Amino acid sequence: MALMSSSDGVAPPINVKILRGYGKLLGLPNIAHGSRVVALERVGDCEISMFEALGAGLPESPLFWIELFDLRVHASRDSRGCHNMSDAVATFEDFASQAHRLAEPSLCTAVETAG
Repeated sequence: MALMSSSDGVAPPINVKILRGYGKLLGLPNIAHGSRVVALERVGDCEISMFEALGAGLPESPLFWIELFDLRVHASRDSRGCHNMSDAVATFEDFASQAHRLAEPSLCTAVETAG
């Protein structure tokens, strides 16, 4: 899964990452068993991805889901359904913040390393 990036090495704004990801998601072939997934960004040992919503097309269903996945423990830390761009940007920002906090060395590790 390739991460979304620009050709000049500068990270695009969050809404552009989400729009590109959604376009890429819609362009993937349907999967018989499972959801189509696109990686949006990797922060430390976490990956923020977008995947299709089950029941897409129903009036109450989100357009897609965004997930914060911890690659160290191979488990989802959080996920949210997004009904619009505003939901998606807020979710992405929250998940990126969580991932940055997880990437920081813990106080216990810093003390053990110093001591």
